[in-house]
Amino acid sequence: MRRITAAHVCIPLMAASLLTLPGCATDEPVVVSREALGTVVSITAYGEDETAVRAAIDDAFAVMAEIEAPLDAYDPASDISAFNAQPYTAQPLPPWSASILDAIEDLEVGDTFSPTLLAVTRLYDFEGAQTVPAEADLELALAAADGFIRTSAETAVFSRLKDPDPRLQPGESLAPGLDLGGAAKGLALDAARASLRESGAVTAALISSGSSTVTLGTKPDGSVWRIGVEDPRDTTRVVATFAFEADGALSTSGDYQRYFEVDGIRYHHILDPATGLPARGVRSLTVAGSSLTGLRSDILSTALFVRGAERASDYASEHGIALYCVDAEGRTLVVPAPDGSGLTVAEEATGP
Repeated sequence: MRRITAAHVCIPLMAASLLTLPGCATDEPVVVSREALGTVVSITAYGEDETAVRAAIDDAFAVMAEIEAPLDAYDPASDISAFNAQPYTAQPLPPWSASILDAIEDLEVGDTFSPTLLAVTRLYDFEGAQTVPAEADLELALAAADGFIRTSAETAVFSRLKDPDPRLQPGESLAPGLDLGGAAKGLALDAARASLRESGAVTAALISSGSSTVTLGTKPDGSVWRIGVEDPRDTTRVVATFAFEADGALSTSGDYQRYFEVDGIRYHHILDPATGLPARGVRSLTVAGSSLTGLRSDILSTALFVRGAERASDYASEHGIALYCVDAEGRTLVVPAPDGSGLTVAEEATGP
């Protein structure tokens, strides 16, 4: 019995992993929501001159579009698609790619966050046919992913396999390629935040793409930015709240954001690079930090989701990162932010 849910179609604001909770600021912010980064992005910004604040928000959306366009692996006209069309030729990385690869290496999560799984993801076709890959095809696609070699900070090359299979040739469904979408959203939010900061018109802001959020400064009345995490099995319910005093970043990865079901088994888009299969053991995982960037939080929420609750908890504790995890059985695990970090996390009451 094959059942397809509606959740795979897109990640709208209410179907993503975060809810921005109302604050109690006395000064009214400017709030603008638009389609961007494959979802709905909302910017809440404070400033003395509304006209100038709105102009700064327009610029922030433009900056996000500039980052998104070249890194969209599913747009045939993008720079990353041009790179993927010649995967066996050494060539410059598309804009901002090096920043993403550097962050993965610096965070030491390359075992559970891979930007080379494009061929594997295509086999599932989450936005289209939604298929469970054949074992032989999955093995071949994983071999393609392992062929990527970064030769310097500026260029990269895919190494040829000893016995190339014709299905791995460029242009075919199993062709190797880079897919940086799992980190590009966070990178774009960072750039938008920097744009607002540099505008001089915005004193404080929150930028949310649903599953990822960054904050800028402190609200005029001194109250915190409050961000709620949804129940992965009931997205109308908030199960935890993160409160930021000033700058920070937060990202959630969940098995309910893009998925389909076949014979009662959920196939979601967070794939284990070691197996090419959806990671099991976690329903949702949120990371947050006052010193985290959007890019790093985006990478970490996925990487730690794949590692599982216990290993994720160990990593978060070691690196001073707040974490909220719901495992496959619905049990929750919380790693608090360090004292004095300007960030707190609290579970919501579940009722009588």
